[in-house]
Amino acid sequence: MPDPARTLFASAIGDAEQTALLLDGAGKPLAGSYIDSEGRDISPEIGAALSGVSTEVSRSMRLLSLGAWTAVVVETDEAIIALAPAVDNAVVLLASSASVPLGLVRRVLMRSVGLATTWMRTRE
Repeated sequence: MPDPARTLFASAIGDAEQTALLLDGAGKPLAGSYIDSEGRDISPEIGAALSGVSTEVSRSMRLLSLGAWTAVVVETDEAIIALAPAVDNAVVLLASSASVPLGLVRRVLMRSVGLATTWMRTRE
């Protein structure tokens, strides 16, 4: 992945304990990175695990008559994982330390979606 794609979300994340990743509909990493505790970029593994998530969330929202989805946030003792749709069935994933306030997570997620959308449209 070229460096501009890898660092796409740096301005949204800043110094917070967060990482962002843009995945296409099939789970292929398009931008950002997800570095594990050993320093390895595990973006492909994360993408494979989340392959098709946008389609499934959209399907669930439709079946529950809740409208279009805007974000899914999962809080655990260790981390906060947030997902939001981008263009062309792509998804932005934001992983944050559990110590990051939820409001900041949501704000960074929305900024990241904006960056991803602009970046994807300029690539076309």
